[in-house]
Amino acid sequence: MSYYAHIAIGLVGLVAAIIALSTRKGSNIHVLAGRVFSTCILIVAISSLILLSVRMAPPLLVAALTAVYAVGTAILALKPGSTTTRRMEYGFFIFEIIVVAIFLAMAIPQIMGGNIPLIGPLVILAIPIILLAGDVHFFRNARQRAMLRISRHLARMIWAFIIAVRAPVTEIYAELDLPVALILFGPLVIGPAMIMIFLRKYARTPRAI
Repeated sequence: MSYYAHIAIGLVGLVAAIIALSTRKGSNIHVLAGRVFSTCILIVAISSLILLSVRMAPPLLVAALTAVYAVGTAILALKPGSTTTRRMEYGFFIFEIIVVAIFLAMAIPQIMGGNIPLIGPLVILAIPIILLAGDVHFFRNARQRAMLRISRHLARMIWAFIIAVRAPVTEIYAELDLPVALILFGPLVIGPAMIMIFLRKYARTPRAI
């Protein structure tokens, strides 16, 4: 039941994300769809942890927790830079560093033992590293928060969407007859491309982080 509920809620979240991306920024339907997507990401992450407690898959653990981190910081990007908001942003930053550290603790022994190639963990950590680097940039340019917040919100919602799509595809890529390289590297091409396309619609936003 947890597995099928996980899939159903995930599909609802993906549809909501597509609606949010395709509707006018700030419109009622955009806001509603964004909230549905955010809620689904949280529920899917929780259900993922339940499923992973039965059969651990480190890449999926990173995906679930990083999606929560991406959505959480995307939501905070739209809020005024109050002390509470900044503390929560730093909290998410530390949270994701811990996620990366846990993954490395599981991956390094496997790499050293020759069980998995180095490229696999590096690709899995690419999105978390991109997001963490964006945090560093955002923290160092706090005075530009008002100018950066829309691009930050958009970019992080797109990365969350990319993660939400890649995670289930990773599980069934063999049945879909998709090459492993496409699963690993495709999101790293599609994500930036989507960000560039959607930022063009909002020319006032200077850069995505």
